[in-house]
Amino acid sequence: MKRIIALLMTTLLLLGSAPASSAAETSRQDLYDLTKQGTMATFVNYVDGYSLQVDGDMKADMTDSDVVAVLENSSKRIEIFRQPLSGVGRAGYINYSNRFTENTADHRIEYQGYQTIAGRQVHLVSWNRDKLSRVQNDKNFYLVMDLVEGNTAYTIFVKANQPISNLGGYAYLIQDFKTFQPVKSPVHRKTAAADPELRGWNPETLEFYTRYFAEEAPLTWGIFEPTTAMFDYKTLDYFENYIGYQFPIILNYSEFENTYKHPNLKERLDTAWKHGKVLELTLQTNWKAPGTGNMVYDVLRGDYDSFLKDYAGVIADFDHPVLFRLGNEMNGDWCPYSSYHTSRDPMIFKEWYRYVYQIFEEAGADNVIWVWNPNGESFPDFRWNHTMMYYPGDEYVDVVGLTAYNTGTYYAATGEKWQTFDELYDWLYRDYINRFSQPLMITEFASANTGGDKTQWVDNMFRSFRKYPGIKVAIWWDGADKDAYGNIARSYYIDEPKSVLDVFRKHLRDTWKFNSLG
Repeated sequence: MKRIIALLMTTLLLLGSAPASSAAETSRQDLYDLTKQGTMATFVNYVDGYSLQVDGDMKADMTDSDVVAVLENSSKRIEIFRQPLSGVGRAGYINYSNRFTENTADHRIEYQGYQTIAGRQVHLVSWNRDKLSRVQNDKNFYLVMDLVEGNTAYTIFVKANQPISNLGGYAYLIQDFKTFQPVKSPVHRKTAAADPELRGWNPETLEFYTRYFAEEAPLTWGIFEPTTAMFDYKTLDYFENYIGYQFPIILNYSEFENTYKHPNLKERLDTAWKHGKVLELTLQTNWKAPGTGNMVYDVLRGDYDSFLKDYAGVIADFDHPVLFRLGNEMNGDWCPYSSYHTSRDPMIFKEWYRYVYQIFEEAGADNVIWVWNPNGESFPDFRWNHTMMYYPGDEYVDVVGLTAYNTGTYYAATGEKWQTFDELYDWLYRDYINRFSQPLMITEFASANTGGDKTQWVDNMFRSFRKYPGIKVAIWWDGADKDAYGNIARSYYIDEPKSVLDVFRKHLRDTWKFNSLG
């Protein structure tokens, strides 16, 4: 029944938004020209200022013209990026972008080095990986070319479902490559949010979503408190009693523990619910032992099908609302599921996300609210790693998550600095409001101690939230990051110093609308 409702929802969304989509598509077509000439075509990008020859049967997509131009046919996909190099330089951009090649367990490197093509010096990497059985028409043969003009790199990223040499090679992409001064301003997509009534949720989940994420809903607070992961709620109880506020949402992390079954997922869900909490349940892939590959590929080969079916089935049987966050901060190089580690190809993340979503649908999990959550800043901050390169599609995203921490100055030597809440979230909020129609939540955030007054930071944070009405939920991360020697580098604890807890009590007890599941 849920799948029928979902299909109806998609149809209605398409019918209802047809005029707007048509207008947007027309404007985007004005941003480029694609002229067929025999078996080839000339693609001209007026936003980024270049032209080149491509395959004649390719279709162009400039939905996110501020990030990428995409050309694709049934056998090949080409992504083209114009990357400013200020602050990084040519060698820095090329070397940082291609560190995935260090994973030789999954990636078979065919060539890496410079070539001269049509008088241009081009850095070229070609590689392949095994076909992924859970990806339809998997394009597992790759080639990326980086060419630099002045302080700008042009990256041509190619993936194909067979050796690229069988499909005309690659030299033709550079042969007639020309650059010019851009003459059009970029246009980017505005996502479409689904009507909650048509989402197919069970009544309890719909009521939860309406209470906490409807346009008129006030800001609600949640927390990550690590001892709850061990089913110990005493510390959380102390915080709530001290503050005088019940956190209705708590963050909980889970991983691919084995290939068949999560050991205590049901207990996590049941224990939280008995304490009056809904989980922001996060699922992440693990790091594998060096030299043994990347788990995302394993999932898309079907190695974890039994685990995922059990995981989704447990959640479906639980039947109470769950905020489900899959692969958060995917645009950060610290995450194994980032494209930084998987062929420089964010499409791998999208395929992984959609595949897990499909398993949840098949399990009938009509109690799941899907939270898609990139990091505020991309690391590396290159266009091929831009937030929107990971967006899986409107039908897969119910809530968009924001994440940005005031990391403090413990690692000042690496460029980290003390940042106010507004410095972290003002630009991010404005960008997300312009890109996304879904409600927003801060899925995790906090301030460190080192480098400034944490108590004042939190007080200013509460006063700033009125400027960001689209943020419906905020989750404080009560934990710490440690350095390589085990010392606390970033203390994010809500009670360190205790005056921070007092600020929470002042704002939440006296001036905040009380929200709970009761």
